[in-house]
Amino acid sequence: MQEQSRNATPAVAIVGFGEVGPIFAKALSGQGCRVSIYDIKLDNAATREQILKRAEANGARAAASLAECLAGAELVFSAVTASQARTVAESAAPLMAPGQTFIDLNSVSPTVKQQNSVAIQRHGARYVESAVMAPVPPQGIRVPMLLGGATARAISAQLNALGMRSEAVADDIGLASAIKLCRSIMIKGMEAMCVQSMLAARHFGVDDRVLASMAASFPSVGWDDGYEAYLIGRVAEHGQRRSEEMREAAAMLGEIGMNPGLATAIADIQEALARKGASLHDDLDPKGRLPQWRTLLTGTDAG
Repeated sequence: MQEQSRNATPAVAIVGFGEVGPIFAKALSGQGCRVSIYDIKLDNAATREQILKRAEANGARAAASLAECLAGAELVFSAVTASQARTVAESAAPLMAPGQTFIDLNSVSPTVKQQNSVAIQRHGARYVESAVMAPVPPQGIRVPMLLGGATARAISAQLNALGMRSEAVADDIGLASAIKLCRSIMIKGMEAMCVQSMLAARHFGVDDRVLASMAASFPSVGWDDGYEAYLIGRVAEHGQRRSEEMREAAAMLGEIGMNPGLATAIADIQEALARKGASLHDDLDPKGRLPQWRTLLTGTDAG
């Protein structure tokens, strides 16, 4: 009976407390889970207070170290940037023990997920890869997630009992991430094409005509209702993280003998507009929104 009770509301650790971490922490603590978090920004005096306040506001306890965060946690979520995913897995591995499960939420290549699984499992803990298939806001923990790994089915049932929406798709590590990254080439590619098309159209002063033509050719997409603003805004706000994901897609393509040039170009365009968006931080309106895309693209090097 005690085991069933513990599994119903497991102790949870979240490594990385950027966009996803606080959302997961608030939802899981609301389900009765004891949530500990750790972020490397806690080690920086300039950012420590911000993370501490964010953790408290979302029902989590900020740990003083990675080891303290992981201690006693049944479920460990890794929610860092793609560039840090391997480092976190390797750092967490010797701190974990049998009975713990490392859930890798990061958007990295199948090979990196496989390498992470080896590191974690070498020390007796379980490893499950997770491919998050849509933006976490506004869906929160109801965001669709594909899971892979030997224990993916059992973990999926446990996560879904906590209000998540996960699906086990493979016993092998890497396939869930392959599904996500192949899809991302299309989604992030559409965003990059929109940025470059509108940048060129803006240069010639024909953006309204181009959008009208797009609306006539693809009336169901929403080109006459601001769809281009939605795509460009997503790149401006999240382009740095999305560019890292596309570099992982490029790595995946290279590993299977395909030309990674398209994915790399998409990453470059995403990153360039993200830099532009960051430079306009002081121009945010009272609701925290960036300027309209026509202003945003003026002078950008996103090409």
